[in-house]
Amino acid sequence: METPSPDSKAEETTNAMQTPENTELAKRRRIGVFMVAIGAFLCVFGFLITIFLLQHEVNFNVALYGATGFGGVLLLGGMAAIMG
Repeated sequence: METPSPDSKAEETTNAMQTPENTELAKRRRIGVFMVAIGAFLCVFGFLITIFLLQHEVNFNVALYGATGFGGVLLLGGMAAIMG
């Protein structure tokens, strides 16, 4: 009986790792990380704009509830996508 060469074992392992489930999971995680990054940016941006508008006594509802709220939704959606 012939023992498989190390190259064929590595090739077999690589092919097994590239099943559709693994590539789909990697794609979903990549999208999730992107969503978390954009959501975090929007939360920080909304917070900074809210503080700036509050200092100038201007209506800050759009920045507070719009950007920060949408950022929070993206954060949660991104975390759900990362978790699978």
